Amino acid sequence: MSKMVAPPAGRSEPAAQPPAAYGKDQMTDLEGHIAFDKSEVLNAKGKLDTVLKQGLRDQDTMLLASDADEELLMNVAFKSAVKVHSLALMAPDDGRAPLKLRLIINKTGQSFDDARDGAAAQELELTPAQFGERIELRFVKFQNVANLTIFIASNQGDEETTALSGIKLWGAVIGGTNMAEFKRVTGEAGEGE
Repeated sequence: MSKMVAPPAGRSEPAAQPPAAYGKDQMTDLEGHIAFDKSEVLNAKGKLDTVLKQGLRDQDTMLLASDADEELLMNVAFKSAVKVHSLALMAPDDGRAPLKLRLIINKTGQSFDDARDGAAAQELELTPAQFGERIELRFVKFQNVANLTIFIASNQGDEETTALSGIKLWGAVIGGTNMAEFKRVTGEAGEGE
């Protein structure tokens, strides 16, 4: 039977630290992991790329705006499963910036009714001070995300349309091989089969 020994008087054992991979600073920009060909936006003037792609999303004058009313429905597909830790939204300060958001995971083909009334992983009500700032999500809810639906229900100034200039998503890719990035080292395709 083993016997536990207390640390010498006056010295305490250091507290166990969480692994670095879970820290906010260890999360990376997920832009390179978005499957743009499988992502879409509904009720919009403009393309989803405008707010998600680096270079485009960093220009305040390039906007994605709603078309018929203030609602926007964005379905962001990923190349492989990711953990989503936080997000940042950039928007004009003319009252068209989003107010209420619903984040829905792993539901494809969402209609406005589905997004409005279905179960959401998290709901946010944004203040003007939060635009451009990184907003941490309930990380435990976003551990295995293949598709993230961002539903914007209303805007800050009760304007006719809603507008965004950028969305940044931070997180981590879930371990595994992304076959799209696989490079053959030796041999020919089909060899060894």
